[in-house]
Amino acid sequence: MIGLVGISLGFQWTLLQSVAWTVMLLDRSAEMGWVQAMETTFDGHHPCALCKVVRKGRDTQQQQQTVVLSLAKTDMVAGDVGSEVTAPPAVCIGHIIARDEHAAFKAFPPPWQPPRQA
Repeated sequence: MIGLVGISLGFQWTLLQSVAWTVMLLDRSAEMGWVQAMETTFDGHHPCALCKVVRKGRDTQQQQQTVVLSLAKTDMVAGDVGSEVTAPPAVCIGHIIARDEHAAFKAFPPPWQPPRQA
């Protein structure tokens, strides 16, 4: 369940990007030293193949989420023009106003205790 939530939020791209940075840092540090390897790894101007895949995947996922959100907003705004939304009648119970016709019966416990099993 946690994995599905993580995937829906896009954590797989964060995990892949971390792997890409680690591999880049280790490969480049052997060639140019740690300081220069850190600079070229994290400056954003020298992406590896995995970094490009992560960027493309993240952009695609954001575009899909934008389309879904815009469709949801359109549905909420458009709705049924002819239908009316009415609230159930309000019931006053002491100082509490409930919007349910059976609220008066739900607000108080029953006047008798149910029988106990022996």
